[in-house]
Amino acid sequence: MKKRLLPLLLACFLLAACGEQDPADMWAPWVPEAPSLKWVQTDLSTIAVPEGVKVVGLGEASHGVKEYQEMKGEVFRALVENNGCRSFIIEGDFGSALIVDEYIHGGEGTAQEAANQIGFRIYQTEEMANILEWMRQYNETAPEGEDLHFYGMDIQWADASKDYLFQVLHQVPALEAEVQASQERLEILNDDAIPNLTAQELEQAGKTLENLSHRIVEAQEEIKAVVGEQVFAFAQECDNSLFQCCVLWASSELEYNDLRDTFMAWKVQWYLDQGDGSLLFINGHNGHIAKEGETTYPSLGQHLREDLGPEAYFAIGTNAAVTSYNVQGDDGSFTQATVENNDPLTRLATQLKTEQGEPYYYADFSKVRKDSNWKKLLSQNWSMTSLNVGPSFFTAAKIVPEKAYDGMIVFDSVSPTTLKLEQ
Repeated sequence: MKKRLLPLLLACFLLAACGEQDPADMWAPWVPEAPSLKWVQTDLSTIAVPEGVKVVGLGEASHGVKEYQEMKGEVFRALVENNGCRSFIIEGDFGSALIVDEYIHGGEGTAQEAANQIGFRIYQTEEMANILEWMRQYNETAPEGEDLHFYGMDIQWADASKDYLFQVLHQVPALEAEVQASQERLEILNDDAIPNLTAQELEQAGKTLENLSHRIVEAQEEIKAVVGEQVFAFAQECDNSLFQCCVLWASSELEYNDLRDTFMAWKVQWYLDQGDGSLLFINGHNGHIAKEGETTYPSLGQHLREDLGPEAYFAIGTNAAVTSYNVQGDDGSFTQATVENNDPLTRLATQLKTEQGEPYYYADFSKVRKDSNWKKLLSQNWSMTSLNVGPSFFTAAKIVPEKAYDGMIVFDSVSPTTLKLEQ
């Protein structure tokens, strides 16, 4: 559990700009006056990205926020309508998300039961279930080949990937003896035991998975003949995910976050390779999504920017002036906390709420930087809210907005998610 709740940032510090400020000095000296709000959008359904973008990343400054989870669905729906997006990829377990994908394609159970499969208790919410229910309803009438998919890019857990892998391999009689032996050797690799496995146990499990991977490749035509190309591809990637899981948990605390973002970037690339060329939507913490500046190691977003090219990866960050959110303790229980962040971007959100009653704005940097005051704001270094799942100090990430993101959704205030936890 310790590594699962590691902070995304190595440095923690209180925001320096949380106090009262004279309105006359609010914007000086960095701009002569406040940027105009006429450049921002307040309707998320109008969000679209340029042609040539392959992946859109949407970040969240905290996982336990109702508005951020609702926002995922709104932005995804906009990209489905405006850019032909078909895949929702979350910072959640690879194998578990395959169960969710089955649900949105008419599988058994409820939307809440599907949300509970994603891999983190922080996603066991009414807001997440609503997104999945919408995706299921969309697929009921979607033309062939235009259905939506729900996937995961994280590799911290084993049970669901193991289940999928062995359900597939047991269908091939010629492999039964080898598969059964591998399954028995991998019994120790399970979600309850993983955090406490020794480096030697993880290494042994990794070797079993490597050997199984070689056998899968050798027998791929036999396997494909039974289950088909797509199922084979996902089974093979489940094996890869399990091996990466072993490598991750065997790493040091300093290596863990670096490896995790690297492996998640590989997963996104794998989805691109498997896909039909349509836009991918990925969602995770701001620290994963940002192109630079949020972490002391190469983030998922930085990998994608470098691997795909700066024009192919479009990153959207989030922030709020007042954040009330659910915090998960080491024992799995939840409490609520509230923090404030007074920076120029959040002050604009508060101004918008006061003047127009709008709870948030979306600033597409390619549009708003046409205004000189916006351009200067986006080039400055600011402390952005950055809250982890677990209990921690109020942390802030020093970033230059235009270097970290291509746009931001900024709220005046946000509230805790509606938890629907398994008993």
